[in-house]
Amino acid sequence: MCSESILCEVCEEKPAVGRCRICGRYVCDEHLNKEGVCVVCVDLMCRICNTRLSVTSCVVCGKPVCRTCSIELEPGIRVCKYCINDLSALKELGLLPKLTENI
Repeated sequence: MCSESILCEVCEEKPAVGRCRICGRYVCDEHLNKEGVCVVCVDLMCRICNTRLSVTSCVVCGKPVCRTCSIELEPGIRVCKYCINDLSALKELGLLPKLTENI
């Protein structure tokens, strides 16, 4: 439970009622879900595992992905573990030669 004098770090209007278990932000009841995670962290969550924060988006499908659920083809270029099996999409993006070089 938070002090009434601390405002939510998301809306900066309502009193904070708890802290996000991931980032530690003080948030109001509107911006904290039942699992104790703030809306900012929920938005940044990996769409594959839904347990870790994403580091980037898959270059094929665009989903936010964490390091565990993706493969780095080159610095800054990651593909999720589902799209890595779609060789035609990687070929269209010109990433297929890079993928075979790293294997």
